[in-house]
Amino acid sequence: MKFLAKRLLGCVFFMAAWPAFAQVSTALLAVPDGWLVTPAEAREFKGEEGFYEQPALRPRAMMPQIDILKPETVADMKVKAPFAISVLFKGQSDAQIDPSTFKVLYGTFKVDITSRITKFVKVTKEGFALESAQIPAGKHRMTMQVTDEKQRVAERELRLEVE
Repeated sequence: MKFLAKRLLGCVFFMAAWPAFAQVSTALLAVPDGWLVTPAEAREFKGEEGFYEQPALRPRAMMPQIDILKPETVADMKVKAPFAISVLFKGQSDAQIDPSTFKVLYGTFKVDITSRITKFVKVTKEGFALESAQIPAGKHRMTMQVTDEKQRVAERELRLEVE
C-alpha cells in the first residue's frame, strides 16, 4: 500500500512540474539568428539571479582547466553587445581535452545553450573564439564545462553585465 501511495505521489509531482519543463523545452526551439539568450529567456531562466549565486568550488589538482581570454577581466565585467568570447582549454599531460563534451549552461536553471554557440564556431581541444555574442542588456551567468579523456570535468563561470 505504501509503495502504491509513493508511486501516485511521484506521478502527481511529475504532472505538476511538467508544464514548467515543457515551457523550458519549447522556449529553446525558436531563437532569432545570432542570439545566445533572448531577452525573454533571460527573464524566464532567471539569468540575473544566477549572476548573484556563489560559484561552485572544484578541486584544481590534476584537473583540466578553462581560461576565459575574452571578454577581458575587469572589475565590473560590463560589456556592450555584441561582444567577443574567447576560451582556452588546458588539459593535463596525461589526458587531452575531448571537445565533443563541451557544454554551456545559462542562468540559475542551467539551461543548455551549447548548440547556439557551436552553430557559429568549431570547438577544438584548444578552445574556441566567438566574435559576436548577442545577449540582452542585464546581468548574466554562463557556466562552461569540458571533460578530458579521463572523464575529469573542468568548469568555469562567465559572469558579466551587458549594457
